[in-house]
Amino acid sequence: MIRGGRQGGFTLIEIVAAAALLGVLLTMLMPSLEGANEKVKNAKLKNDLAAVDQALQLYKLENGKLPEGLTELDGSYLIKGSDFKDAMNEGLEYTVESNGLTYTLKGKNASGAEVISGGSTAAQ
Repeated sequence: MIRGGRQGGFTLIEIVAAAALLGVLLTMLMPSLEGANEKVKNAKLKNDLAAVDQALQLYKLENGKLPEGLTELDGSYLIKGSDFKDAMNEGLEYTVESNGLTYTLKGKNASGAEVISGGSTAAQ
């Protein structure tokens, strides 16, 4: 038995107002999410550069010289199949100086600026 003859529910105006409010809130939230994504990419780049720096130093201690390429670090010094990329999804740039004892390791951050590893000759 229904009392008062009226059923409960939302009106069309209430639903449209709620959808509009959600749209405004999401529009305000989007820029902060994009900024967070860039921060994560930049942090990953710094961690990758530090990991490769450590692997290069260990390789140099054991072999007396630096490897000619980063692929020589696979397996013993880094996880096999490691594919270190910068925040722009490009491979890290690695060059060995002519003395075979110093190197430059760099990549690009999320804004495209060049980031040089702490162990690189260019960073010193």
